[in-house]
Amino acid sequence: MESEPNECINKSFLIHGQGRFKMVDNLYARVVEELHNPEDALDYSSNDASDMEASDHDLSFVLSSQPKSITRTRHPPPERILQLWQIFIENVDPLTKIVHVPTLRPAIQKAASNIATIPRSFEALMFSIYAAAVMTLNEDECNQRLGEPRKTLLSRYIAATKAALSRAKFMGTISLIVLQALVLYIVSVRDIYEPRAVWSLTGVALRIAHSMGLERDGSTLGLPPFETEMRRRLWWLLKTHDFRTAELCGLVKLRDLYVGDESTKYPINLNDDQLYPGMPSLVAESNTMTDFIFVAVRYELLNFAACRVTKFRQQGKSASQWDLHASGSDKVEIDEAFREVEEVLETKYLRYCDPSQPLHLLTMVMARFAMNVIRFLTHHPRRWASIEQTPLSERQWVWEVSIKLLEQHNMLQSNPQLKRFTWHAAYFQQWHAFIHVLDTLRANPLMADAEKTWQLIGQKYENTPDMVVDTKKPIHIAVGILCLKAYSDREAALLNKNMCPPPTPEFVLQLRQHREITRVKRQAREAKSGRSEDPVSNGQTKALDMGPRPDADAIHLSNTLEATYLQQHTTSHSPSFTPTSNAIEGDPYWLINGFDDSQVGNSDDMTNMDLDFMLAQNYGVENNDTQTVTWEQWDTWLADSNLIPP
Repeated sequence: MESEPNECINKSFLIHGQGRFKMVDNLYARVVEELHNPEDALDYSSNDASDMEASDHDLSFVLSSQPKSITRTRHPPPERILQLWQIFIENVDPLTKIVHVPTLRPAIQKAASNIATIPRSFEALMFSIYAAAVMTLNEDECNQRLGEPRKTLLSRYIAATKAALSRAKFMGTISLIVLQALVLYIVSVRDIYEPRAVWSLTGVALRIAHSMGLERDGSTLGLPPFETEMRRRLWWLLKTHDFRTAELCGLVKLRDLYVGDESTKYPINLNDDQLYPGMPSLVAESNTMTDFIFVAVRYELLNFAACRVTKFRQQGKSASQWDLHASGSDKVEIDEAFREVEEVLETKYLRYCDPSQPLHLLTMVMARFAMNVIRFLTHHPRRWASIEQTPLSERQWVWEVSIKLLEQHNMLQSNPQLKRFTWHAAYFQQWHAFIHVLDTLRANPLMADAEKTWQLIGQKYENTPDMVVDTKKPIHIAVGILCLKAYSDREAALLNKNMCPPPTPEFVLQLRQHREITRVKRQAREAKSGRSEDPVSNGQTKALDMGPRPDADAIHLSNTLEATYLQQHTTSHSPSFTPTSNAIEGDPYWLINGFDDSQVGNSDDMTNMDLDFMLAQNYGVENNDTQTVTWEQWDTWLADSNLIPP
């Protein structure tokens, strides 16, 4: 008899149970077949391992210094836990939708009443919820609502989340709850850590998601409808976050955007109360407004990008070409595709939004902001060799789009109705459009819209005070110098016309004062060291002319960018946790509801993440008016990563 082909060589399947998922392929699939119960493959680690054991297997949360000792840490009081949970529901959940609030609510209430019996995985999720909730509040809100400074609270809960993730052995986890905790942690620190650190950490989360098979749709893996939908929500939030972080690093944004027959589908536009564990099937997508509306619009835009990337790949082009240096015919095609998605957004979602509802208003503004971002990218000023070669109509078109972006972003940050969502806007600052506005003001200081535009710039600085005081980020320093030069050019142009300049705006005074303070401090350091250093001759990074830019005659930097340092965001005491006692085994609630990963398998290689990198680089620009700054150099300052000294 002729033997059958050995199918196990290419076999892959998902082992799952109690909120745990493990995708296995090839040889390991054959090993699992030998087990009497495939779920035994999940059971090679205990949630109830001792603290010392967890620490011994800890690589310090992605290769940091020495592992931190695990000691006892108190959660907030029960009433504070519920308060932070409510803040999370109001401020974070509508924009992320990676946890199911109706399912999670009773678990949070139970945990608040009995901290001692919380499983490690769920404790990590709780601390990540605390951190995310605090991250969305400003200083006044933290003092008024939580009774402590924002910095203190955020440092405490970020450190506690890191320790909890380490204790849950997140690097080898197959628990969806631990992955949810990691993703919320990333969201909480994305404006604290520099882009490359966040991008790398997001890559870790994506690898964990891959190991759980999240890149494949649950419907093709035989998963129940509820689990399938929650996996979709988590996967696509991770992917969109990865795309944006890559963009901030100066990398191709959509390099691995792929949607195939077995790929994870986009989440369905449903209210949370239309989803529940054990549901026999998913209901049809809602044609009305839902609590998922903001996220649904995000994935509609992502689908537009996916279609464009797919088409470009079929034409043998790079994914990066969808927004830069497109030929005339390609640009026309892109503009047509864009008009189609714009019509879908307007007819399917936006026309039903009620601007009196904060989430609806946010969705409307963010959708139109995103569409203007696409317009700007497809007509980016770097497409032209110089401003003189840019057609006048194109110049005016890009200017108007840039002003709209500035207006819309200011609205996202300052509208009282959107106050609880302000945290989200900061991550989507469109620096290139802002730089183009300043470039244009330098080229034409007395243009018709100059006064109105300077008011918008003032609002931007008022909404984002870190742009003045945070010299840890090279982009803040470089944009500040450009802003001062543009305003000085305006003052000089007015005086040349025998016109009296208006009172100097507060943000310009602050920038000048900050620059002067920095200059004096630098001189004092140089005097103390007994030598005056030339930052360029001493090998500091120089702004190189990397080729022509559209407005090379419009922007020159004359000041020296000061040395910038990223301070370590560390706490003086290592956080610790309530030991997980054997009481968990006597309480079936956590296991029944999928919050206990006591049977979760994890690799022995654990980490106790410490991403508190220190940047100690200098950024030098020649002190003359002939040094030009290219778009490539702006990209470098925007994406500049921390260098870890040897």
